[in-house]
Amino acid sequence: MVSLTSIYRKQFASANLRISMSELAEATEVSPSQLRYWERKGYIHSEQFQENSSHKYRLTTLFQVMGIKYFLDEGFTLPIAVAKEEEKRNQMKDFQRFIVDRIFDLEDTREGTRIDLGPLTDNPQMSVEALVKEEDHVELRLYDTK
Repeated sequence: MVSLTSIYRKQFASANLRISMSELAEATEVSPSQLRYWERKGYIHSEQFQENSSHKYRLTTLFQVMGIKYFLDEGFTLPIAVAKEEEKRNQMKDFQRFIVDRIFDLEDTREGTRIDLGPLTDNPQMSVEALVKEEDHVELRLYDTK
């Protein structure tokens, strides 16, 4: 049987959700005309499954638009805001890869949620776990896998 953690990891890696332009505009507080302009400039991309059908945006585009808007609100020009957002997006891709590759198991315990991050590369007999406690406190621990 496939574990629920494996299912979550697969979904997290694929992120196949799509939203409409109006949903994207509402969620990001960026006007549809501004989104169309950014798309014409090649800053964001949509998918159109049939000619004359509405454009659909990946969930990742939602975060991309939020990032661009953030940097615009900070006073950067549009090209600089796009570049800064792309840098952050690359970091988030690395984080996503970390999550997909290193989350081996999730378990509720009396202390909090235990996240198994798997064995150490240079010492596979030892593994790392994160314990997420109440009030956003996280502890990292080593444990012997023998």
